[in-house]
Amino acid sequence: MAARTTKEILEVDEGDLTPLVAAIDSLEIREGWINLTPGVPAEVVPEQQRSVFTWLVGAAGPAAPLATWMPSPPGSTKPGRFGVLHQRGRLNRQGIAGLASIPSSWKTAGDHARRGLLFDVAQATSVEIAEALTGIVEELATVPTTGRYLAELFRR
Repeated sequence: MAARTTKEILEVDEGDLTPLVAAIDSLEIREGWINLTPGVPAEVVPEQQRSVFTWLVGAAGPAAPLATWMPSPPGSTKPGRFGVLHQRGRLNRQGIAGLASIPSSWKTAGDHARRGLLFDVAQATSVEIAEALTGIVEELATVPTTGRYLAELFRR
């Protein structure tokens, strides 16, 4: 029988990451993941800038990035996974190293134009994860953001 997944929606303000930190802490006990997107002003309608290349390879990532945190399952020795879908394409080694919101100790596990960035996170506090989630979506956004975030918490 498949495990049942529940979903909880959290609204988070950049001035108080406490609800996000608590959600990350709760995942240390049960399996699950968090998706986080930044708020975008209602009057902002992202323009889809498509070149011949993007037309050939498929859709670009979202203008407002989507960051995901998935801790390692309880009792596992595997690292946690941190990913972000964004519209900036491959960032290459120098671009990834220049990301201020990603700690240098995190190992890059993937950099794909359509699947986004993926990092292995061997060790990090819940506060570091929350700051990285909010920081990376701000850093890679191609539209203005509001400083508010929507977090979707999935638990199994």
